[in-house]
Amino acid sequence: MRAVGIDVGARRLHAVVLDSRAAVAGTGVFDADDVDEVVAWARGARQVAVDSPDRWSAGPHQGDVELPPKFRSARCAEIALGRDHRIWVPWTTPVKPAPGWIHVGVDLFAALRDGGHEPIEVFPHAAFRVLAGGRSLAPKRSAAGARSRGELLERAGVSQAPLQTRSHDVLDAAAAALVALHRARGAARPVTCGHDGSAIWLPAGPLAG
Repeated sequence: MRAVGIDVGARRLHAVVLDSRAAVAGTGVFDADDVDEVVAWARGARQVAVDSPDRWSAGPHQGDVELPPKFRSARCAEIALGRDHRIWVPWTTPVKPAPGWIHVGVDLFAALRDGGHEPIEVFPHAAFRVLAGGRSLAPKRSAAGARSRGELLERAGVSQAPLQTRSHDVLDAAAAALVALHRARGAARPVTCGHDGSAIWLPAGPLAG
């Protein structure tokens, strides 16, 4: 059983594959417009998780005056993650398509589905918060943040020798792959309020067995 996690950026896609024992079985870096190459690389994976919204927002909360204006265009997944888990995303998915990393992610989701996958959406920061028992983390671009995230992955069972570069993109991709592995085992948890079909998946916690 292989699980793939993909970190999405406006220019690059970083990917990590874990085997059934949560050992890192491979890593990859792709240009953002090479989505077909990423789909081919992920062929045979039991589950794929992507660090990006999977679609543009339908605006289910546009009339919710209890939300700050920034979040009224957001999808249910983003709102539920904030309200239920107190983890607010630093971005919100727009209603109208716009260029940038979210556009790359939406296109990647479509390509993965066309390739026969059923990808799930993840937010690595939220995954790391769950693995940390809810406590705050140092910024991911800092040395302390990279070190703590690497330690959290290791405690969750990820054999991470190939991750020693401490690239925050690779660590995020590894966290996504861990959530994908938990999902393949039926243990990951979706977060949503249910109005639009969106969901951000969280890990079950440290991998057992």
